[in-house]
Amino acid sequence: MDGILDRQKAKLKRAAKLMQILTKYGFEDFKSKLDNNSDSTDEAKIAQDSAFYERVRRAIEELGPTYVKFGQTLSTREDLFPSALIKEFKKLQDNVLPEEIDLIPHLEKELEIAVGDYFTEIDNTPIASASIAQTYVGKLQSGEQVILKLKRTGIKEIVHADLLLMKDIIELLTNYYSVVREINLLHVFDAFAASIQEELSFTNEQKNIQLFGRNFRGNPDIETMKVYPELSNDNVLCISYIEGVKINNKEGIQALNLNPEAILDKCFNLYLTQMLEHGFFHADPHPGNILVTPTGKVSFIDLGAVAKMSPNDKDLLEDFVVYFIYKDANRLVNTLKKMALHVDIKDDKLLIRAFQEMLDIINTHSLEELDIKALFSKFSHLLNENNIIMPEHIYLLVKGIVLMEGIGRELSPQINIVDKVKPYITKIATQRISPEKLLEDNVGTLWEMRRMLHSAPQSFTSIIDKFNQGEFKVSVNYREFERFRSQELRNNSLNRMLVISAVLFLGGCLLANVEQVNYQGISVISWILFAFSFAIFIKMMLKKYKLNN
Repeated sequence: MDGILDRQKAKLKRAAKLMQILTKYGFEDFKSKLDNNSDSTDEAKIAQDSAFYERVRRAIEELGPTYVKFGQTLSTREDLFPSALIKEFKKLQDNVLPEEIDLIPHLEKELEIAVGDYFTEIDNTPIASASIAQTYVGKLQSGEQVILKLKRTGIKEIVHADLLLMKDIIELLTNYYSVVREINLLHVFDAFAASIQEELSFTNEQKNIQLFGRNFRGNPDIETMKVYPELSNDNVLCISYIEGVKINNKEGIQALNLNPEAILDKCFNLYLTQMLEHGFFHADPHPGNILVTPTGKVSFIDLGAVAKMSPNDKDLLEDFVVYFIYKDANRLVNTLKKMALHVDIKDDKLLIRAFQEMLDIINTHSLEELDIKALFSKFSHLLNENNIIMPEHIYLLVKGIVLMEGIGRELSPQINIVDKVKPYITKIATQRISPEKLLEDNVGTLWEMRRMLHSAPQSFTSIIDKFNQGEFKVSVNYREFERFRSQELRNNSLNRMLVISAVLFLGGCLLANVEQVNYQGISVISWILFAFSFAIFIKMMLKKYKLNN
């Protein structure tokens, strides 16, 4: 009960601050703008009112970190807001004055250690100061240089109070103003709230760093961060220091005697690997979060915000990318429906035609000629027009691609994104039809067949016992019996074909590594068995389709 009361007190305190700031910057103006929007009569005038949007931005900055971060999130949603407002959102900065911290006592209290036992030195001046945390450079007794990330005092309570209040406000606006309902602002906020709460947890960021490192273990193109669990908790994070220049610093990369285009290739390939192979990718890959080391490796830093996909989400994303690259608008829209959280498409044919136009533009333009932001803005508008709400990882993915495209423009504007993605499509297709993948996907079916074969003798014996004891009774209708008999014969034929297909497939798996002529690391006899298995399976499916129709 005390916790609930404390949260409500904090919420009321932040509400008072909100009202004070909104009044300072003209609360009545805010209301009149929404009223105008709701009537949709004066949108052009609103878009041109740069002074009003500037006041919005200044109010957000004064309201503090939660509002600033929400504004930064909205700055990527050019499909939802007027360009003049987006321009102001993009001006929002996460750099704030550093908090005065007595560093050594603070660390000793938080980590319950004697700092001198672990560190030879720590610079008391923070190298960066953001709304949630500030960072320092230190050196361990082993000589390793590290980054210490310290959460700001009381930031968790402030953010939680802000989120409660913001949700109340957005729900109120959603109930009263159609323009807020149309842009699904509540959905955008819910995704933001989940993201910022993850960012508040350094324990969560520590896990992200460790998983990211495991995913890229052995990859020579990337330098991943190392985390020091004994010097970290939910308020302090100790990670290895990565020396390097920002990915968009072309002159800096050249000064390291590195080729910017080769570095861009590495960066793009690493991001595609995160998306299409790992299903776990950096949610904010702006240039400040991607470094190039003196040895030519790429390093992704600041993993507080990541996007995670389930295996099914990843499979659907792979399908989406395949159809996107090969310009199959029809299947693209069908996959989009499967991915979406909510769908209300007005006209399927019109949507397919609109996607086909987008795909034709992408296929015929280099990155230098292509306006990626405009294309994604059109994509988002199509989603909004059809009331299609996608999972948050899709919006983060779009944001990531736009940021990567910006980096590409600075380093090598001639590259063609489609050409970069095609090798991954081939890789995905090869993996999906590999024996290992087919066996993995069908292991449930094979296990069920094994269970049925194992229990069949016992079931048959039970039937015979009942028959001998006179308990087995059969009531037969002649016509029904003939229909059943005919159906049973057909099913037996299909079952035999399925069993033969499965046996051939399993035989191919067992002989895959025998020492003889092989192709793609798999013996030729296995490929022959797979081919026969596949042919019989297709014949069975065609026969089943014919019988059902």
